Amino acid sequence: METTELFYPQIAVRAGAYRFGQGVEVEVHSSRTAYFDWAKIRFTEQFQPRISLDRMDAAAIEMGYNGVLDEVFTGYVAKPYSGGASANEIVLKDEMLLLEQTSVNATFLETTPQEVLAYILGQAGIGKMALSGQGYPTRKRLPIHRQTGIQAINTVNAAWGLKKPFFCSGGVFYWGTSPAQEKVYSFEYGVNILALNRTGGVWELETISAPFVKHSHKILVTHPLISGEFEVSRVLTITNDAGFIRTYIYF
Repeated sequence: METTELFYPQIAVRAGAYRFGQGVEVEVHSSRTAYFDWAKIRFTEQFQPRISLDRMDAAAIEMGYNGVLDEVFTGYVAKPYSGGASANEIVLKDEMLLLEQTSVNATFLETTPQEVLAYILGQAGIGKMALSGQGYPTRKRLPIHRQTGIQAINTVNAAWGLKKPFFCSGGVFYWGTSPAQEKVYSFEYGVNILALNRTGGVWELETISAPFVKHSHKILVTHPLISGEFEVSRVLTITNDAGFIRTYIYF
């Protein structure tokens, strides 16, 4: 059994040409029911006159321990600096933003869902994909006109009567499949569970920084209220400019 000591968490933020290890607050949202992972970066006021960021600048947020950092978020600036609700924040969306701003206008003949999806992803500039390998009958004709990439993928699902979930993780597009989980992490009462509450019909587990846990992962929970293996539906990570980090895991 491998153990990771969750003390002294570290954070690294990249946005455009900028790199930050302090002086920022971060909020990262990830849910299996949402198309996007999204995040906010809030800067201390001293940075405001010095930063220039544009929409679609690349961004990433990493967290970890002992110099080993995991990517919590990768994507792009969706709302530029000073364009959010706060004058000192930027809003980020993951690679699904590329699909949101892609227009698909084509008619596909004698095609499978995987072939149409590969075309849509190519139009969006997404080269890494993991598509379900299940076979489906070819469709004689499938017109897709003036739809965003996300709308077009929903059209593909509907055309074959499917409800395949799709999302991006780590720069890879997934349709009907999920990233491989190398480890199942354990959370224990009195060890690394700060609080466990039932809210809105789901369990909310509060811990310190756990950047390695993603939505759809399996986790082990040992607590007087509930114990067993559970699938994660949503993850929320929040920091402040002093480096205080909390991760909320919902299952």
